[in-house]
Amino acid sequence: MTLERDKMIRDLKGLIDIPSISSDKAAVEEALDYVLKLGEQMGMRCEKVADGQVGIIEIGQGDETFGILTHVDVVNAGREELWKSPPFACEVRDGNLYGRGAIDDKGPTVAVLHAMGAAMENGKPFHKTVRLIVGTQEETEWTDMDCYTKHYSLPDYGFTPDGDFPIGNVEKGCMDVTLRFPAALVDEAPLQIVGLEAGTAFNIVPDNCSALLSDGRVIVTEGKAVHTCAPEKGENAIFQMPGLLEGVTPNGFSQVLEMVTEFFSDCTAPKLGLRTKEEYFAGEFIHRTVFTPVLITTSGSFVEVGINVRFAYTTTEDELLDVFNRLCQEYGGEVAGITSLPAVFVSRNTPFLEVLSATYEESTGFPPDLVLGYGGSYAKAMPGIVSFGPILPGMKDCCHEENEYIPLKALEKNCEIYYRAIEGIAQCEKSFRR
Repeated sequence: MTLERDKMIRDLKGLIDIPSISSDKAAVEEALDYVLKLGEQMGMRCEKVADGQVGIIEIGQGDETFGILTHVDVVNAGREELWKSPPFACEVRDGNLYGRGAIDDKGPTVAVLHAMGAAMENGKPFHKTVRLIVGTQEETEWTDMDCYTKHYSLPDYGFTPDGDFPIGNVEKGCMDVTLRFPAALVDEAPLQIVGLEAGTAFNIVPDNCSALLSDGRVIVTEGKAVHTCAPEKGENAIFQMPGLLEGVTPNGFSQVLEMVTEFFSDCTAPKLGLRTKEEYFAGEFIHRTVFTPVLITTSGSFVEVGINVRFAYTTTEDELLDVFNRLCQEYGGEVAGITSLPAVFVSRNTPFLEVLSATYEESTGFPPDLVLGYGGSYAKAMPGIVSFGPILPGMKDCCHEENEYIPLKALEKNCEIYYRAIEGIAQCEKSFRR
């Protein structure tokens, strides 16, 4: 494999420099066009589909399609004052490449592109089509994949480089729930909360929470923002607030804070009654369902609480909805909104996983164990997709954090692994359909 390291770095820097936050559709489109242009320059077949929400980059040919799913949209920068370099002006420093999206998912996207380019140049014939499917709304509501899966052909199998190595054949489901409660005030109380705000997104542990008091003061707490797939790595600013409200008259706002703290300060929420479920299914580790309060907003006479749920494979959406309905009944509220993505379970005996396992072990020397994915990757978008990197053993997972980065050596190793996977599957005559 011939790797153009300097070009790969330039390509990634150019992509990170585009501030493609999911809500900024113009910037996201610019990022997608940038990636498609890179593919065209490498001689690949490129087009935009799904009303311009998805990019398709293909090489090879054959009856089977090996799919690779990535995305170019990113979350916001968080607290920019904590960044050592601008989040959307990529910087190479101390052997790392810094910038929002470096690890999620712009770095892996560029690594895959260069792996595809190397496969085109190795002189071996293709027996399958390799299709890179580039999305633009992974960090929000997945309108891109909804459109794609309804109107376009799906790959036979594949991976998304949006998790941990070795192979994430099991992945938790994701649910975002909005609960609404009356923000009742107490007449003539000398001091009470009259407004609450916290968080910025459903998939980020909130690093800020503010309470507006009736005397005009604002109490602010600060935490540590991390991805909600592993909330224990951060510090939820919401949980810090109740301890700072001594002397404040209880009302609807304080009741919401107490409820959130009582039920969710332990992320497995044992008081909701789902923690007793088994952590294994069919011999695979599926972990427990995890709950994270992420948003609090005041809207008129109501306060809304956003809860992000990462639910284990055997937990159903109906069970979760029943739990939230009971909680709302107890506190006089209602479930105001809910979106959900399913859990993933791909049997370890699926044929193409043998190739992914072998290529990972050959490239790294590490055992190719199958692991549980805690995030919400595009593996949920279509059947037969697993997560496969980019996080290597011992590597910091800093996606959604300030000072997000990818080590340059890891970027190169990702490219090598993905090249070997493309070579072992798409340039092999054997069928990998089940």
